[in-house]
Amino acid sequence: MRAQGVHLHHALQSGRQHGGELGHPLFELLAAVQASGSIQRAAAALGGSYRQVWASLKRWESGLGRPLVVWTQGHPARLTPHAQALLAEERLLRARHAPQIAALRAELERLFEFAAGDETLRLELPAVPDPALALLREVAAERHGLNLVLQPCAGADAVHALAQGRTALAAFALPEGPGDEPVPAAAQALLASGRFTTLLALRRTLGLMAAPQALPGGVAAVVAAGLRRAGRPPGSSAELGWLRLCRAAGLAPPAPARVEPTHEAAATAVAQGLADTAFGCETAAAAQGLAFRALAHDRLLLVAAAAPADAARETLDTVLADARWRQALSALPGVEPLPATEAADS
Repeated sequence: MRAQGVHLHHALQSGRQHGGELGHPLFELLAAVQASGSIQRAAAALGGSYRQVWASLKRWESGLGRPLVVWTQGHPARLTPHAQALLAEERLLRARHAPQIAALRAELERLFEFAAGDETLRLELPAVPDPALALLREVAAERHGLNLVLQPCAGADAVHALAQGRTALAAFALPEGPGDEPVPAAAQALLASGRFTTLLALRRTLGLMAAPQALPGGVAAVVAAGLRRAGRPPGSSAELGWLRLCRAAGLAPPAPARVEPTHEAAATAVAQGLADTAFGCETAAAAQGLAFRALAHDRLLLVAAAAPADAARETLDTVLADARWRQALSALPGVEPLPATEAADS
């Protein structure tokens, strides 16, 4: 196996993939066995026969030189600890890179549309990764012919790109409540300058997420128990919110056990047992089936330079007013649309 390399490829097929979905037969097989506890049911879920799935398992075990499944007659099939670790790490890797995978997939879809002679409007949007923005991109493409190119970046980078005129459009998140941290201060100054317009403001519920039987009672419980916390990058809205809660409780926040780039990656780390808890969006916790304790809020803002709008920007305004987009947005747990006039309130 060491002499082999990972080869990525893409293909046009029926149906659609979303987010960080990235197929691989080994991990699809392991996930099916883990979910069903049965080789027979795993085969049915994968659309193959028992003999095909069993043979595939044996080929992978031979190639990797490690057992992957434990199964005896009359007992459920289960993954070996090594296979469980493999599956957990692969899921986390996809969650970490989901924004980039989704962005590449969207660009390739637009490329094939162009190859078929379909011209679409294009609008680049540096943005913190967020499910609401991913939904916005889908509605923009499917209903309005707008290729909204989400360029994943940190909130600080989005704010600085706007302030320096390197982009006319960006999305970033700010913790609610007063604070003098560099990123929120720079964002508030930008919003107060009169040079920018807030196109979208979403209030997001933040809190602790964990397995249902292990949900901490609050910040103090996390610190006192020495729980492994999946943190977010320094300066991010969620990490600032966590530090503010710790200060308010008179606690010295310990360093996170691991740092994950998105709410979804932090939630996946918890769901896969790689961390005990994380502080992040309710939407991410719900997507992973985790219990959630609300503790704070932040605001996701989509901001544009106050300049004459071109055709792509005008189309974006239409997308934001689309009832289909609003309906999809209302289905996200812990997300509340706000009037643009409240965007900068803290």
